[in-house]
Amino acid sequence: MERHANGTANTDLYKALEGGGNNFGVITRFDMKTFAQGLNFGVSYTDSADDELMNTGTGAISTYGADNIEFPNDVAKKYDPQSVFQKLVPGGFKLPIASPQSVAGPTATDRIERSVVTNTFVLLRMLALFVHYLGPNVNALAIALFHFFSSPFNMIRNTLRVSLLLRTFFPLLLSSSPSIASDPTCKAQPNTPSWPSAEQWTNLNASVSGQLLAPLPPAAVCDSSLSVYDNKTCAYVTAQYSSSDFHARDPVSIDQPNWENDACLPVQGVKCDLNVFPRYVVNATQAEHVVKAVDFAREQRVRLVVKGTGHDYLGRSIAPDSLSIWTHNLRGLQWYDSFVPTGCSAEAVRAIKAAAGQRMGEIYEAAAAHNSTIVGGEDPDVGIGGYVTGGGHSLISAQYGLAADNALEFDVVTPEGKVETLNECQNSDLFFAFRGGGGSTFGVILSVTFKAFPIPSMAWSHFTVTQIGADIDGFWQATAFFHSRLAGLTKKGMMGYYNISNVIPANLSAPLRLEGGFWILNSSIEAMDTIFNPVLDHIKDSYPVDVAHATQLVPNLYEWWKVTYPAGAVAMIDSQLGSRLLDEKSLSVPLPALAKALRSAYSDLVLIANLVIGPGVWDAKPSGGLGSMTPAWRKAIVHMIVPVTWNPHNDTLKSEQTELLTNTYVKELRNLAPDSGCYVNEADVNEPDLPHAFWGDNYKRLLDIKRKYDAEGVFWCAPCVGGRDWKLEDGKLCRS
Repeated sequence: MERHANGTANTDLYKALEGGGNNFGVITRFDMKTFAQGLNFGVSYTDSADDELMNTGTGAISTYGADNIEFPNDVAKKYDPQSVFQKLVPGGFKLPIASPQSVAGPTATDRIERSVVTNTFVLLRMLALFVHYLGPNVNALAIALFHFFSSPFNMIRNTLRVSLLLRTFFPLLLSSSPSIASDPTCKAQPNTPSWPSAEQWTNLNASVSGQLLAPLPPAAVCDSSLSVYDNKTCAYVTAQYSSSDFHARDPVSIDQPNWENDACLPVQGVKCDLNVFPRYVVNATQAEHVVKAVDFAREQRVRLVVKGTGHDYLGRSIAPDSLSIWTHNLRGLQWYDSFVPTGCSAEAVRAIKAAAGQRMGEIYEAAAAHNSTIVGGEDPDVGIGGYVTGGGHSLISAQYGLAADNALEFDVVTPEGKVETLNECQNSDLFFAFRGGGGSTFGVILSVTFKAFPIPSMAWSHFTVTQIGADIDGFWQATAFFHSRLAGLTKKGMMGYYNISNVIPANLSAPLRLEGGFWILNSSIEAMDTIFNPVLDHIKDSYPVDVAHATQLVPNLYEWWKVTYPAGAVAMIDSQLGSRLLDEKSLSVPLPALAKALRSAYSDLVLIANLVIGPGVWDAKPSGGLGSMTPAWRKAIVHMIVPVTWNPHNDTLKSEQTELLTNTYVKELRNLAPDSGCYVNEADVNEPDLPHAFWGDNYKRLLDIKRKYDAEGVFWCAPCVGGRDWKLEDGKLCRS
C-alpha cells in the first residue's frame, strides 16, 4: 500500500526513511518544494513478498551498510514486520551478510540480508522533480532558499538533510551511467567515474544466476552503530570466531584478522570499518560463475581476489574495493580406480578429483572409502587452492613428495576468462605455474586431480626434551645436537612435527621444552626405536635435560589423523609468520654456532619445525616435470617456522614484532641457510628478496608466464609473482 510520510503524517516512518534508507519501502515520490517544512516522501510499502509491488521493478535506494546509518528497530517492526525490505530488493540482488551457520547460528533459518541499489529509477525521478520544481521557477528557488536559511535552526537542520542526500545519492549518481575509464593504468575505485555502474553490477548479478553478494563481515552484528547489531547473535559469532570452519563458511571472513586490519572483530564497543572488505562477492557454484566474474573484473578493471577457506597466512584472499570470487560452494568429489590425464597416454593411477570448495577432511574421508589417501594438509579445514599452488607439505610428503608433485591435472579459469585443463600434455607452462607458483596469480582453480596412495600404517614416537633447572645454555646445546642428527633420521624414513616453547606457553620463566612426534610409514616399533633411541639416549646422557619418549604402532594413519588433528582452531589475535628451509649443510655447522642460531631465532613464543622433507621430495619425478616451488625444497631437511603475535589495534606492538620477525628471528635462519628459501604459504611477506626466497631460480620463468597469460594484471597481490608490477598507494592500485 502507499503511505505519505512527512513532518505531520506517519512521522515515525518519515524519520526512519530520512535516516535509514529504503529498508522500509520503495520511494515512489520525493517532494523537495519546501525544505523548511521537511522532505515529503510518497512511500510504497508492502508487508508481503507476494505483493504486486514486488514485481514492479521500481528499485530501492539504500544507505544501509554504505553509510552505516542505524534505523529504529521498532519502526522496522511496525512497517515491515516480515523484514521484506531487509530480505529482498525488488528486481535486484539477493545479498546475504553471511551464511546462516556463521551469523545466526546453526538453528537459524533466516539470513540477514541488506539491500543495495538495483537500478536508478528512483534517483532519476528525484532529480527530475528537483529540476521541475526549482530549475525553471526562479520564485520557487528563491522561496526554497528563504526557507532554507530562514533561521539558524532551519539552516543547520536542512544543511544536515542535504548533506545526507548528497552522501547517499552523489556516489550513486557517479555510477548510474556506464563507467568511464579515468586511468587505464589503475584499478577502478568506488565513487569515481572508473567504478562500474549500478546497471553493470546488476547485469553481473544476472549473469551469475543471482549469486552476487554484498556481505557484511560476520562480526558486524557486534557493532552497535550498525543496523544489524544484535547482542544475541554477537554472542554466537564471538563463540565461533576461533573456529576455522566458521570463517571458511563465510564469504569474506578470514582466519587471520590482521590481514583485514582488525576492521571488524566481535568486540563490543568497537566500530567496524567496512571499507577494507570486498565490495561484492560472487558465490561461485559453477565454472560459468567464475568465468563471468573474471571477465567482469578484467573488462571493468576491478581488483579481483579469490577466497576459498580464508586459511591464508599472507593475506591474499581479501582486499578492499574489490570483487571477490568465493569458491567454497564449488563442490564435487570423483574417485578414479584408473586415471589418465586428459589427452595423455600416461600410465593409469588411482586418483581423486576434488572441486575447489572441498576441504582436506572431506577429501580424506572420500579417499578412505577406497582405502586410500592423498598428500594433503594437516588441518581438515584447509582448502586445495592455495595449498597446492604453494607446493603443499604433508604428514606423508617426506615419502611421497609434495602435494604439487602429486597434482595430476587442474581445471582452471585463466585471466582471459577461459576454462582450461592443465596437465603434462596440455598447457604445460600453466601446469608448471599452478604447481608451486602461488595462489591468486595465474587464475582460479575449479578442480584438482590428486594421485592417491594406499593408507599406510606407521610406527609413531612421541618425545620431549625438557630443560632442567636454570640451565638454558644446556638446553640449547641439546637442541643443537638434536638438529644435527635430523638429516640422518630423515634419510632412514623418519618424518614428523616438533616445536620449541616454554612448558607454560608465553611464560618466559618456565623451562623450555622441545616436543614432537616422529613416525616411519609402514614400519614397526622395533625399527623406529632402533633408529631414534640412540639420538635420544645421547641427549639424555650428555646434556642437563630430561628426555622422555614412547613409541606405538598405528595401524591406520587416517583413523589416527582424525583423532589427532580435529577441526582447526584459530586465535582472535594478530600474527605473522616467517620461515626457512634448512638443508643438511646448515644443520652441519659447529654445534655452538647452531645452538646460537636456533636460540636467536626463537621468538619467546614458539619455534615450529616440520620434518616433512625426505627422499620423496628430494627424488620426486612428477608427471610433467618438477613444479615451480623453490628448488630449495629438493635439498632441504627441515621447514622451520617463526611466528610473532600482537594484540589487535596495537600498531606499536605490531611494528615491533614484525620488525623482529624479519630482521632478527628469520634473519638468523637466513644467515644459517643463505642459499635456501622458504615455503610460500608460511613465509614472511617482508622477506628482503621475496621473489628469490619464495621461488628461487624458478621466478624468472614464472614471471614470463604471468605476463604472458595475465598481461592486464587481472590477478594481483603484493607477495605474489608479478607483485612488483603494481603499486598500492593511498588505497589506489596502479601499475608501477
